[in-house]
Amino acid sequence: MNTRRLAAVITLAATTLVGCAAIPHTGDVQEGSADVLPVEPLQPIQEGPGPSDEPAAIIVGFLNASAAGVASDFEVAREFLTDEAAASWNPGAQTLVYRSGAATPVWDEESRTVAYEVPLSSTVDSSGRRVDSPDGTVADLSYTLIEDDQGRWRISELADGVVINQANFTRFFRQVDLVFATPDLTTSVPEVRWLPDNNVVTAAARELVEGPSTWLADAVVTGFPATAALAVESVVVTGGVATVDLTPQSAGTPEQRALAAEQMRVTLGAMPSVTDVEVRIGGLPIATDEPVELTAPPVPEPQAAVLAAGRLGTWDGETLLMTADDVGGVGANAYGLARSYDGERVAYVDGEALMTSTVLAEDGASFVAFEQDMPAPVGTVAATDVFSGSDLVAPSFDRHGYLWTARGVDGEGLIAVAPTGESVVLESAWLQTRSTIALSVSRDGSMVATVSRSGGQPVVEVAAVVRDAAGAPLGIGEPVAIGTGVGAGVDLAWLDDSTVAVLGEDVEGASSPLWLVTVGGGTSLVTTLQDAVDLSVRVGEASLVVVGADGRVEERSGSAWAPVLQGVSEVAYSG
Repeated sequence: MNTRRLAAVITLAATTLVGCAAIPHTGDVQEGSADVLPVEPLQPIQEGPGPSDEPAAIIVGFLNASAAGVASDFEVAREFLTDEAAASWNPGAQTLVYRSGAATPVWDEESRTVAYEVPLSSTVDSSGRRVDSPDGTVADLSYTLIEDDQGRWRISELADGVVINQANFTRFFRQVDLVFATPDLTTSVPEVRWLPDNNVVTAAARELVEGPSTWLADAVVTGFPATAALAVESVVVTGGVATVDLTPQSAGTPEQRALAAEQMRVTLGAMPSVTDVEVRIGGLPIATDEPVELTAPPVPEPQAAVLAAGRLGTWDGETLLMTADDVGGVGANAYGLARSYDGERVAYVDGEALMTSTVLAEDGASFVAFEQDMPAPVGTVAATDVFSGSDLVAPSFDRHGYLWTARGVDGEGLIAVAPTGESVVLESAWLQTRSTIALSVSRDGSMVATVSRSGGQPVVEVAAVVRDAAGAPLGIGEPVAIGTGVGAGVDLAWLDDSTVAVLGEDVEGASSPLWLVTVGGGTSLVTTLQDAVDLSVRVGEASLVVVGADGRVEERSGSAWAPVLQGVSEVAYSG
């Protein structure tokens, strides 16, 4: 076999699988219906093996057909396999997503095996859980071929799963939020999965019934008992109504059934083809005498807290007001400004003390317009020392009013201070060996994101926050690494329900990197101003705000940044 020819042919497997249709540009104008039907999933053109295909063509044909099979079925792909291999091959076991680029195969004539490496981008398991791979990671692929009694080459040995390029993964898979509930049954908690788009409603329903991933399970509640399952293979969508039939074993308590119906409604209701959801058990509508209604996590108010000229203040996007001289100021080295979701409290670290103050929310508080040369006020702002410790990490409020921090080094774990002032140390063995740099609690309160250093290397992780039904934190789960390729970070904040923004270190005077990391897979890089030291966000990329070491403040504006303030140390939306 000519290896050079084999390489040229296998490179074709990276081509995009799309069909084209000509747009007519002649003829009479025709009147049509104003109703727009949902877009049907893309069905790529597939070709089976030719009678005289050599091993090279068989491998390429199989790769193309198996990738296209994600959008339809895998019948054509199985034509490239022996009968035994076709019967045992499980394409849904995993999906290997590779970056663009030609692969260099190795053909072993003696073993009749084609082996080559592809640059691996990510791996998606059978339940849609995505794990991204660091740059430089390669996947070793191997296919064994035999000739049948008709002289036709077929693949006899291969690993389960599908190999697909990044472009086709983006085209054939959909990011789906499986919705679970907080322990108080008030707030939705999404878990991101990546599911094939051709049958995404059924796949989402099935995975929702299966439950959350192990790392998140102790932080959320689901209405589906362990014995729950779909009664039929597919969820039928008719006239926009998705009908989900569950087995009789899926029925839990009345409260569980109400929660299960709400989870399915919110999860499937986000699909473009679904306008309503009907859940049935044993063919009958699920009983929901007292329905559960899950709301989205809180969104910070438009008004942010500000630290500038040794004073606390507020900024509504236009006007910057600072506390007057008679209110007092914070310490000269105060840092780590945070604001509670109810707007009543601000927190900051002053020396070895974690302080909280209600001065920004008090009736009759004195404010003055900010001036560039504003002197520091005489006296200290009224504040309460709620926790003492050395090298405290900038704090973060959760929606229940708990204030979170950690010691940067030699800490036992995460520290949560209740609104009433009591503090609890939630032991986290994985943090005890780290240098913790920043943390932020998710808006639903079910996760905490951290930036730390392990063995000198930067690590971005999320861990589940275990709470009781009243919202009091009880423990921290094991961490899950996110943000593959993210460098050293100095700050982080939740952009939305499942995305974390990580502000990186300024390197040699270049613009500071800013990574947007989805919990569940996907990282994008945005650059910002030089020497950025602080980050805050209200909701979405358009509300990102960064503060430079020189006091410049810039806000995200389209694909660029716009200056909005000067002379400011920190800006903090709620959270």
